[in-house]
Amino acid sequence: MMTEEQNSGLATSAGTVDEMARFTESYASFNRIINNLQRQYIELKEEFSAQNERLVETNRKLVAMTARNLEATEFLNRILGSISAGVIAVDQGGRITHFNSAASVMLGIPIDKPRGEHYRDVIPPGDPIDANALRAAESGRPVDSVEKRTNLPDGTALHLSVSTAILCDDEGKPNGAVEVFHDLTKVKKMEAEIARLNTLAALGEMAATIAHQVRNPLAGIGGFAALLKRDMESDDPRQKTVDKIVRGVENLNSTVSALLGYTRTEEVRRDEVDYGDFLKTVIRQYRHENAEMVPGMFIRLMIPDSPPAVSVGLMIDRQLCRQLFCNLLTNAVEACRGKGNITISYRKLPRQAAARWYGEKVLLGLEETLVETVVADSGSGIKPEALESVFSPFFTTKQDGNGLGLAVAWKIIKAHGGDIIAENIPGGGARFTLLFPAKVDTVTADKERANE
Repeated sequence: MMTEEQNSGLATSAGTVDEMARFTESYASFNRIINNLQRQYIELKEEFSAQNERLVETNRKLVAMTARNLEATEFLNRILGSISAGVIAVDQGGRITHFNSAASVMLGIPIDKPRGEHYRDVIPPGDPIDANALRAAESGRPVDSVEKRTNLPDGTALHLSVSTAILCDDEGKPNGAVEVFHDLTKVKKMEAEIARLNTLAALGEMAATIAHQVRNPLAGIGGFAALLKRDMESDDPRQKTVDKIVRGVENLNSTVSALLGYTRTEEVRRDEVDYGDFLKTVIRQYRHENAEMVPGMFIRLMIPDSPPAVSVGLMIDRQLCRQLFCNLLTNAVEACRGKGNITISYRKLPRQAAARWYGEKVLLGLEETLVETVVADSGSGIKPEALESVFSPFFTTKQDGNGLGLAVAWKIIKAHGGDIIAENIPGGGARFTLLFPAKVDTVTADKERANE
């Protein structure tokens, strides 16, 4: 039999074996966990390497795509900056996202000012109001080559051809609109000039027919009147009647010649002149050539005071403009009945003033202004009912006038792209305002931009 000590030792030995078995099992389980973790770590490391490689490749593609997008954006911006058409783009909320340099020049708005601003707060709407990017974005209806008139804050009236289009995102949903517009000022000027030339051509055909039908019998009447006068005695009382017939024939011939001259299309040969010197020469020559008409007239040229050191250069046809001023001076002398005052004054207007005061009279280009010339006399003035007709051919209030002097003046200044306005002076006399288009001086243009 075993003693208690032996039994106790056996029990202790069996417990140690059990503990060792449990430890061995736990260690094996731990090793399995460690091995599993190591395997997962290796797999994660391999996955990380693969993901990292894919990320590097994605980044490389993203950088390349960004570079291409940047290059495309710069290329698009160069295109938008170099084209002569104005381009304005807005997002769906009406805020401006693109605004190119041509739009800046045409609308007189600094190129960086509109971006991020609402279209309605920056860009004049114009007429019709649907022809712009904002309305296209709001309504979803684009327009194509619509003629629009826009008045700028400085008074300039722009004639534009406008087209709009809807912008869409990658899914085809509208996200804005774009507006493209062209300046039609030169086209409008050409249309007006063509209409004027067509009118003169039609009138010229009529005048040529009249001249042919009238001059032949006039020649016969004049010839027979001359023969009749030759056969009369010098003291024959019928001589006066024959003289009246001869003078009448001469007057009719003169009128036909004047009509043919009026309907003739003049070729404007422009060259640059110092406008003040040109007017001085015209006045001096007019005095010399019409000495018998002007002894009681005081004709004065008023030189602009500001700026005194800068002469006014103007591109005109010297011969035609000399005829223009001679016609106006003759009209003024006759209105004064040979006794009175005539003043001629001129000034080159700032572009904003020219557009604001005379924008409805003369279409101005973006770099054009006006030289304003005023011919005023102290005569009897123009009858109010005659003011609208003074430039019409053959309209005259004078007993022996042919009604072509002011009509020719109107024709000449229209050929120069300008206009002429007749009005009465309060207190007596008449005033003719002539408007000649001229290039904006660089100094003046810089000052105007600085004041914007």
